[in-house]
Amino acid sequence: MQLSTRTGAAGLTAALIATLAAPVATAAPAERRAAFKPTLAASTATVVAGHRLVLSGRVKPVRKGTEVVLQKRIGDAKWRPEAVLSTTRKGGFTYRDKPTTPGVRHYRAVVREDGRIKAGTSASVKVTVYRWQNLTDLDVRRSSYTNDVSSVSINAHEYGPAFVGYAEPWANAGMVDWNLERQCLRLTGRVGNGDDSDDLATATIDIVADGGSRYSKTFALATSELKTLSLQGVFRLAFEWTADNPSGTSQQHGGAQATLAKAQVLCSF
Repeated sequence: MQLSTRTGAAGLTAALIATLAAPVATAAPAERRAAFKPTLAASTATVVAGHRLVLSGRVKPVRKGTEVVLQKRIGDAKWRPEAVLSTTRKGGFTYRDKPTTPGVRHYRAVVREDGRIKAGTSASVKVTVYRWQNLTDLDVRRSSYTNDVSSVSINAHEYGPAFVGYAEPWANAGMVDWNLERQCLRLTGRVGNGDDSDDLATATIDIVADGGSRYSKTFALATSELKTLSLQGVFRLAFEWTADNPSGTSQQHGGAQATLAKAQVLCSF
């Protein structure tokens, strides 16, 4: 009876040791879910209002018919849906737009959760929209001996609206300027000497950007030219003029009629 008891204790000890030595079973890690990975690109970073802008991208994992929500944000506004698109069999999508509101906007592509695939959002794309507008519609910072008129005649052709200088006996120079705040790309307009100029009077016109001359030319009676200038990075734009009247016959207009007509600027405001 005593021997049997000892044998039982030894067996129990051996069984306990075997149990402790056995590897502990661990739970299988939870399966990691994949996520959609959309990309987005714009055909250009700058576009003129009313012109075409193309946005295109791709979604992974690749499959046909994945729904893509294209979102847009103008300025500091909230993201809003712009279009709902569907991917091709290669996972691509395309959207064509003709923006009309000037300013900075952002686009992004969003793919909602679908079954075992989590939602995904692309990096945002920045696009700046510019529009043409009359220079006469902009706020003038300062002006001297220069009028804003609805039209002016040069060589018997009417152009307008326009900025026109008038040289008085005590002042044969003038100017007008604007703060563009580096938000404009180009200026186009007709510069010249109007038909109300005296016979021999000449007008010298300077287009000045941030204190430096971008254009300078002297015009005789009824002569002009159409000019386009870059405004990239310009904070302040100025139209400056001087008049010379060697005949000394100045009357109402004091000599030359320096003119900047049909001037337009391409700006993002």
